[in-house]
Amino acid sequence: MNCRPVRTAAVCGLLVVALTGAGGCAFPSKPRLVVPSSTPTSGTLTEPESDVTVTECSVDFSDGTLAAKLSVHNGNSRSRASYDGTVVFRDETGDYIGGAVFSLAGVAAGETRSLPVSDTFLKGSHRPKHAKCTLRPLLKANDEILG
Repeated sequence: MNCRPVRTAAVCGLLVVALTGAGGCAFPSKPRLVVPSSTPTSGTLTEPESDVTVTECSVDFSDGTLAAKLSVHNGNSRSRASYDGTVVFRDETGDYIGGAVFSLAGVAAGETRSLPVSDTFLKGSHRPKHAKCTLRPLLKANDEILG
């Protein structure tokens, strides 16, 4: 019996685990800052949670619409950034009403942009008095710094 193919597969599998660190399937508890392979040698990079805030949050139950306004401030000192995430709408008891996905690319270092986000939801008999917006998950990708 020839064991070479089995041994080769085992060695390749161990090599992949050793090189990638893929020893398990654990996921981080919060999204991490995405940094390009050519990380800036100087300058400050900020976390997405400190860059994006909800400035307005509303739900129109008669129309079945969700709306939020975000303020996105790229706190990086040198690199542009792109942001992706979801605004989650909950009622006063914490029950999920709906969510709206957003994406914003090319925010210059130090720049602040306003971003309206909206979606619709299925109306039911439950009509909460207020809505609360949170950001989950929130990702930031830093662009390479040129020159």
